[in-house]
Amino acid sequence: MELIYWWLPLVWVLLLVGVVGLALWMRARRRARSAADAVPLAHSDRLTALPAYQTAVRRYRATLYSAITVLAIVLVAAVVMSSRLVSINSYQPEMRNRDIVLCLDVSGSMIDYDAALVRTFRDLVAEFDGERIGLVLFNASAVTYFPLTSDYTFVLDQLEYLENDLSSPLSDYDFINGTLLGDGSSLIGDGLGSCVMRFDDIEDERSRSVVLATDNYVAGDPILTLPEAGAFAEERDVRVYGINPGDVSSKDYIAEFADEMESVVLATDGGYYALADPGAIPSIVDGIEKQQTTRLTGEPMLVRTDQPTWPFLVGLVGTAFIMYFGWRLRR
Repeated sequence: MELIYWWLPLVWVLLLVGVVGLALWMRARRRARSAADAVPLAHSDRLTALPAYQTAVRRYRATLYSAITVLAIVLVAAVVMSSRLVSINSYQPEMRNRDIVLCLDVSGSMIDYDAALVRTFRDLVAEFDGERIGLVLFNASAVTYFPLTSDYTFVLDQLEYLENDLSSPLSDYDFINGTLLGDGSSLIGDGLGSCVMRFDDIEDERSRSVVLATDNYVAGDPILTLPEAGAFAEERDVRVYGINPGDVSSKDYIAEFADEMESVVLATDGGYYALADPGAIPSIVDGIEKQQTTRLTGEPMLVRTDQPTWPFLVGLVGTAFIMYFGWRLRR
């Protein structure tokens, strides 16, 4: 246990000393004036010697001293509560040795689907706990929207911001910055290869997965074809899970691209899904979680927890007693 505002009790003591000093000074002046105006009363000692009077005086003093004692306890509780009493515990968070890179095609043919795909990513992230997750956006070139991290609050905030930016009619399209530096657009093989290269600590034994969202509709001259990027993922022991919004009957004219994408991702021991497939998220989660994992311990963290309960209860009960003693003293 410790006090966050450890200096606050010193301020309370100084204030208390000032208030008590002022009260004593005012009392001395009042008694001096009273002594000057006092009228002598003969034989008052007979009254004060009466047993009933002595009993009343003792009862009064006992009540007064009790009220002062309880008031002091209430003041101590108030000092402790205002200084924030906390308990301190050491905590080592657990992490899993699974890394997941979300890989999103932001080319022109995908822009109508990207908000829905980011919502799918958000639903996917909500199913994990402890895995590191990153996001890469690509078109002619790839940029890291956020790197691998286990800070899920940050991840979900970033995905929500990107979804709003993709779906808003007032969007400034900042998310495409850095994605137009290649020869053409929607260079799927280069995008997948870039996502595979976003994994760090390659020498460590970790499970690595890429969730690739694209219609595989290439318009340009990529450095890597999709099959070559798939072979690169296999070489790096990275599984690829594909989500294709173009895999619908109304777009049978690009069915060959869907077939190519399916064969490539399945060759990495991953999975292939249409965006409209309700089983996509559960299947991807199940596939990733089946990969071997071990629990790792992160850096130790100190957790401070406020402990206001006992000073609050002492102050509450003490205030009730002070009110009772005040009522007794007025009788």
